[in-house]
Amino acid sequence: MDEEKRRECVAEYRYYEMPVGRYDLALLGENWISTYRVGEQHFHNYYEIGYCHYGHGVVYMGADKPPYEDGTISLIPAYFPHGTHSAPDSVCFWEWLYLDFDGFLDQVHSDNPHYKQQILQKLNRTPVLIKAKEYPSLEMVVRAILEENREKKAYNKEAVCGYMYVLIQELLRLEEGQENKNLQPDMMVEKIRPVLAYVEEHYTEDIGASEMAESCNMSVSHFRRVFTDCMKISPAEYLHMVRIEKACELLKSDVLITDVAWKVGYTSMHTFERNFKKIVGESPKQWKLNKRSKKEFVNYQTKVLKGWTE
Repeated sequence: MDEEKRRECVAEYRYYEMPVGRYDLALLGENWISTYRVGEQHFHNYYEIGYCHYGHGVVYMGADKPPYEDGTISLIPAYFPHGTHSAPDSVCFWEWLYLDFDGFLDQVHSDNPHYKQQILQKLNRTPVLIKAKEYPSLEMVVRAILEENREKKAYNKEAVCGYMYVLIQELLRLEEGQENKNLQPDMMVEKIRPVLAYVEEHYTEDIGASEMAESCNMSVSHFRRVFTDCMKISPAEYLHMVRIEKACELLKSDVLITDVAWKVGYTSMHTFERNFKKIVGESPKQWKLNKRSKKEFVNYQTKVLKGWTE
């Protein structure tokens, strides 16, 4: 398979941890001045907004390759494959925001879950690249959130929550204008995108291949084949990886290991410890004592990678 075809047919999952008590994570500064190269497209567990300060190239979005330049804003829903590719010899400066719209809307619309789901459905409909100068209101709020994260002034958490509310309204207005311009990604991973969100929401429950397949409107046998082709691991292995990821987050706190197993969906300590050691490389007790970062346990033989943060 040549490099161009690989970008369109394979995708990596890079997950991020949202800071405790926040709905935003920013990747800022000189570390993101680079010549970007796409080996494989990737997707995240949160909505991504990218802001290109300077440089030019293309952004791979499934089978589409829209160009970017100075002042481009990329809006990428969670679980949508994409990747930034600079033009030859072009040094680019991007900064990114990862936003937990699901958690934020749980707080804002706790009394109306149906309305919340309508908003999420619209926000996650399609990725798009826009020119900041053509959408000044949207650019203003994106830059404001970036600067709040950069400067970290008093009450920046409260300020960002206010900006996020405005940002959602701007994105919904933009989405209305993009109805007839939706991208049509030609990737196998697009077929399983619904199950990635489904597992993120239901990993604590007793779910199996039948429930996962139903979320993608596929038969179980077809779903297993498509999922394994895309992710290079089985649906069951993926569920275990998500559960163990969540377990590592809980193990950083004072929660008992037995309670952690139950909280992430395991009814058997033996099963929890066996899967934990298989994925992390050591027992939950050892990991907790060593207080290791999740970066150290990711199985790089799979297509599931932890998003970089530095």
